[in-house]
Amino acid sequence: MEYALLIYGPEVAWDEMSENEREERFTANRAFGRAMFEAGVRVVYGARLARPDFAEAEPRAGEGVLELGGMWLIDVETEEEARTWADRVPVFGENRVELRRCDGPRRREEN
Repeated sequence: MEYALLIYGPEVAWDEMSENEREERFTANRAFGRAMFEAGVRVVYGARLARPDFAEAEPRAGEGVLELGGMWLIDVETEEEARTWADRVPVFGENRVELRRCDGPRRREEN
């Protein structure tokens, strides 16, 4: 079953981070992805999302509002396993992780 691990945080915080702080977050997320791979989790997709100012539909949410900043899409056997991985997502400051089951058709396995 596929699950989305959605990472929310105050987008304005990114603007205030130093390059070292940003690199710390990238490093933590690369290590998290590696840990999932080494544990045999099929990572369908993972990415930091483009800044909201690139969004065409709506303006930025504003200071103090949590915005979707990144995601992992994983394929695991149980919701419990997905929750375990959601609990391990590296979060900083006010960030939080939302776990969502993907109800669409499963992707076909590649031969």
